[in-house]
Amino acid sequence: MRKKITFIVSFMFVFLMAGHFANATDGYFSNGQGTKNKGLAGAGIAYLHSPFSAAINPAGLGFIGKKISFEVSVGLFNPNRKYTIIGAPTQPQYWPYEGRQMLLGLTEGTIESGSSMFVIPAVAFSYQLGEKNTLGLNFFGNGGMNTDYDAKTYYSEIIAGFGNPMPNGFPNPMTNVTSPTGVNITQMFLSLTYARQLGEKHSLGISPIMAFQTFEAKGLEAFRDMGSAGMPGMPVDRSAFVTNNGKSNSTGFGFRIGYQGELFEGFRLGATFQPKIKMSKFEEYKGLFAEEGGFDIPSNWTAGISYDMSSDITVMFDVKQIMYSGVKSVSNPMIASEMMPMIPNPDMTSMEDAYIPNPNFVPLGSDNGAGFGWEDMMIFKLGAEFRQVENWQFRLGFSYGKQPIPESEVMFNILAPAVNENHISLGLTRILGDHQINFAITHAMSNTVTGTNPFDPAQQIELNMNQWEFDLGFTF
Repeated sequence: MRKKITFIVSFMFVFLMAGHFANATDGYFSNGQGTKNKGLAGAGIAYLHSPFSAAINPAGLGFIGKKISFEVSVGLFNPNRKYTIIGAPTQPQYWPYEGRQMLLGLTEGTIESGSSMFVIPAVAFSYQLGEKNTLGLNFFGNGGMNTDYDAKTYYSEIIAGFGNPMPNGFPNPMTNVTSPTGVNITQMFLSLTYARQLGEKHSLGISPIMAFQTFEAKGLEAFRDMGSAGMPGMPVDRSAFVTNNGKSNSTGFGFRIGYQGELFEGFRLGATFQPKIKMSKFEEYKGLFAEEGGFDIPSNWTAGISYDMSSDITVMFDVKQIMYSGVKSVSNPMIASEMMPMIPNPDMTSMEDAYIPNPNFVPLGSDNGAGFGWEDMMIFKLGAEFRQVENWQFRLGFSYGKQPIPESEVMFNILAPAVNENHISLGLTRILGDHQINFAITHAMSNTVTGTNPFDPAQQIELNMNQWEFDLGFTF
């Protein structure tokens, strides 16, 4: 027992030091937790009975039936992300205005994100207290909003060509734009679970959750004035808190509740709900994220069924919803006409009065400031487990969820092109007495979303992503 606890603590330390957390994703939520669940494409809310079950349904711990159970999982995650700018940037016929808004035409071409390999550890532990009560611990991560483009993505050579200061005397927003461009947000969760059996076939569980986030943005200098006053009479200046401020941390507490039970022979029902977790703000990026650096974890629920078609075959079906619309920094749309602090003066008589304050200006970082424009996701998951071969289990899974990014929101989502919709998974377990070796492979099939550059309608922006994940797990 002491050796197991020592191993758990050591593994958790390595987990914390790993620094990157990303998984095959539903938006930026992981599409599964633990190697067995990933082999089912995340299905199994009404079936999974392992230490990792608490990460998706706390009630699942109630049916493990083992005094002490410990499981580790190590994954190799390969997300392949790229964007393509189609169409040359508009050449203004005259300065200072063209179509009554400043143009931000991006450089044509395709840029692929670097940092395409991540090692992902996770750990779970359960301890049975008597016949009806079980305690559990899960340590796992989310990811999926991370990019690293070796380019000045949000850079307009045309605007840069006007020099600094620009002809109207204002600073040029293209000054000192840096590369690489990208963001990295990681989320880590520590859940402590209590599950209690009700009779022999039903269980309830609850998991208090401690959440920890880190965030970093690079290369977004073009948006500095959009997160600020910077001009007389404009709102509070947040321009220093938009980009290149290193890593920022955020913490919060929440909980997840769940039910799992067998309604009749071989037919089980499961359900779980996690309210929105209120997180502390990313202070170093209060000029980028809405609500002055807010980035809460959205509420989500899952419900599903499983059925034993025979003693050797179980099928399962889950429905999961993630309410991204409840987090302003994720769901607020980008409206170009509201992001410019100054607009062309229709009564201009000289370069000195070429611009006037924009009465509709909504700065980045304010409550209604531009975000990623994500919509809620509804995900459907199918899975099956086969146990016909002695000491072996085989799994397959498929999930579909319409990706959360509207065509109108492609500009900011160059930073987070989470456009995958279809996942397919395969998994297996080799049983070795009281121990198990688990393996899973998941492929998020390539998907593309194309929309118009809101700052230069002559251009189209195309986002593309596909993912591979390989997981190896051990149960003791």
